[in-house]
Amino acid sequence: MSRRNQFSMRRVGLVGLVALIGVLLVAQEKWGRGNASPAEIDQLLMALTDINWFHNVRPLNLTAEQVDRLLAAHEKAFKRLEEMVQQEAKELRNRKDEILRVREDASRGKSVPKEFIEAMRQLEQEFIRRRQEFRARIIREIATELKPRFTDEQMDYMVKRSQEVLQASKVNTEKLERDQLFMFFVEHVFLNERTPTLLKEWKQKNLTR
Repeated sequence: MSRRNQFSMRRVGLVGLVALIGVLLVAQEKWGRGNASPAEIDQLLMALTDINWFHNVRPLNLTAEQVDRLLAAHEKAFKRLEEMVQQEAKELRNRKDEILRVREDASRGKSVPKEFIEAMRQLEQEFIRRRQEFRARIIREIATELKPRFTDEQMDYMVKRSQEVLQASKVNTEKLERDQLFMFFVEHVFLNERTPTLLKEWKQKNLTR
């Protein structure tokens, strides 16, 4: 399972391009890719998501120091994620014999034991609970760490941008505090899987003279 799926962050687009990407993905699933190669389409879809990311970061006018701090924060977050993923993998390995035995029995037409179904359901729910708690905790910690590094103008932009996105998604933002809106931006922009690659590209092309 990819690290992208492991982080399992709720994706809410920060620009209209995401809607277009969604349409393209649905079309691919329903009608196939035609004569286009999978690699080519994946590359174009990734390019669209990258455009989305650059579009939302450009107004921040990030400094080289801020880029470096964002890279460090992202690395720390995903390192801790990897530790959690390894723990989950260990728990699955502990049930390896049971899972493979039930799979073999199922392939021979035997019914799956109710106890096994319930045990797997509880394990899945526990994994989901941990992921949700981890996500909330790490986003809060990273946002708290990064907040003092941004100017008032940068903070105002991120808060405003988050409000625009949430309101476009029919979310009532009146009761949301600035810190909550800032954390939303942190989650969907700074903790994106491709953030390190895009930050480095941005730094090279815009901050290196």
